[in-house]
Amino acid sequence: MKRSVYFLFATLLLLMACKPKVPEWFIQPDDMEDILYDYHVAQAMARQEKADEGESNLKRNEYFLAVLKKHNVTKQDYDTSMVYYYSHLPRLKEIYKEVNERLSDEAKMLGTAIGETSRYSHYSASGDTANIWTDRTDMLLMPCPMMNRFDFTVKVDTSFYKGDSFAFQFVSEYIWQSGSKDAVVCIVSKYEGDSIIQTVNHVSVSGVSQIRIPANRESRLKEMRGFIYLSAGSNDDATVRRMMFISQMQLIKFHNKDVQNETTKADSITTGSQSRSDAPLRREPIDGSRGDSGG
Repeated sequence: MKRSVYFLFATLLLLMACKPKVPEWFIQPDDMEDILYDYHVAQAMARQEKADEGESNLKRNEYFLAVLKKHNVTKQDYDTSMVYYYSHLPRLKEIYKEVNERLSDEAKMLGTAIGETSRYSHYSASGDTANIWTDRTDMLLMPCPMMNRFDFTVKVDTSFYKGDSFAFQFVSEYIWQSGSKDAVVCIVSKYEGDSIIQTVNHVSVSGVSQIRIPANRESRLKEMRGFIYLSAGSNDDATVRRMMFISQMQLIKFHNKDVQNETTKADSITTGSQSRSDAPLRREPIDGSRGDSGG
């Protein structure tokens, strides 16, 4: 029995040690991680430069070529290697996991988020304006089963009030070889009394995306769910490289003090009315006298 256990353990170790390596003619994982990290930082820098759409696309391509030159990699080598990693998704996911961590560490070191969502990056989970997002902040979506959709649920507690509004935002970067780009962002907000507000937005370009959930002055939020879905578009060729890198996801809650003050005042009036109606009535004699025994 012991011999069988030892044999099984040794077999597992051997299988782990024999994990196929990336062929040497492709960019190796560590080098690809460095390239993709610099790529996303460079694209964020390019987006911050004011220019029209044509100039912006040209500038971003220049930044991309500068990244390849920095790493002494040709565009052909990069494209060929991406084809390999695209067909070996577990390896690509491992690389992007490291890229995500490095981008997050860089943002923390700078005291702000890389990109254009830093406006709300310093807000905590409490206060009149609060970043209440607790799920993962970075991910890689691809238009293929199991990787084309991200679902999330927002935890609702007593810190949510009538009149609160919300903004869900993130930075997206498309790595798209060909075809139309379209990601659907949908958020469904359910309120007390079962009223529902559904908000939908389409993201077809790289950059900052924001979807606003309007305030409901009559009811308190009961549940919020949503998803991001990356469509394959009209091109269903599985060999075409299409990826959407999402980072810096935030859900900002804006508290409306005026609505809360109105609610508090109304609750106070209701409570006071109930208190007066529950007080014992003073009973008077039928003949109108005060019940004095003396004359």
